[in-house]
Amino acid sequence: MQNHQNRQLVIQRIQQAINTHQNVLVVVSAMGRRGKPYATDTLLDLLPINDNSIETDLLSACGELISSSVLSTELKTEGVSSTLLYGKNAGIITNETYGNALIKKVDMSSVHQAFENFQCVIVPGFQGVSESTHNFTTLGRGGSDLTAVVYGYYLSADVVEFYKDVPGIMTSDPSTSKNVELIPFMTYEELQEKIDEPVEVIQKRAATFAALHQVPLHIRSLYQESEGTFVSN
Repeated sequence: MQNHQNRQLVIQRIQQAINTHQNVLVVVSAMGRRGKPYATDTLLDLLPINDNSIETDLLSACGELISSSVLSTELKTEGVSSTLLYGKNAGIITNETYGNALIKKVDMSSVHQAFENFQCVIVPGFQGVSESTHNFTTLGRGGSDLTAVVYGYYLSADVVEFYKDVPGIMTSDPSTSKNVELIPFMTYEELQEKIDEPVEVIQKRAATFAALHQVPLHIRSLYQESEGTFVSN
């Protein structure tokens, strides 16, 4: 999502998914890493303290809101039937544990209504709305992964696809080992064991939720046409 060229690849992936699945929900992360203008860490660096408060979660949520707005607009210019849902309309309802909120319930009514008129629904990842105060809350680092798996479960999705900077889940860390191979298929248990290693390809909470609810996952590269890694039983 960090530049126009990357977003064009994202749009191509979305169009391919629509051709295959008809209806597609897209969970969007913030743009880039620390140092990029709209990355979450860059935004948090604006604050004098980072104390998991209302203020930090509101600012943290902005990165995904910005990238969702940009992608939604670019999809429309490409003629893709799409709409954007956020905040209460996105349906992720949490407690008030700022910085690492727990999901209490999921209201899919707005999502289902949107799919009556659009083939693609865009939602910002990593965030929800607290049940009691309606403040923005965030789901912990890597929380967009959890957002995607939760929606996949409640939509009974054919598969939840993760587009990453890596080809999939590898036998070892490519930055420290030369003999590295792609793992084409994994069980949920194997995925959770792999996440305990230093390289966390997807958020641990997301992997745990997928295992508990048997949500099929597909972890692959945004930049390559390789099959990536499928996770199921």
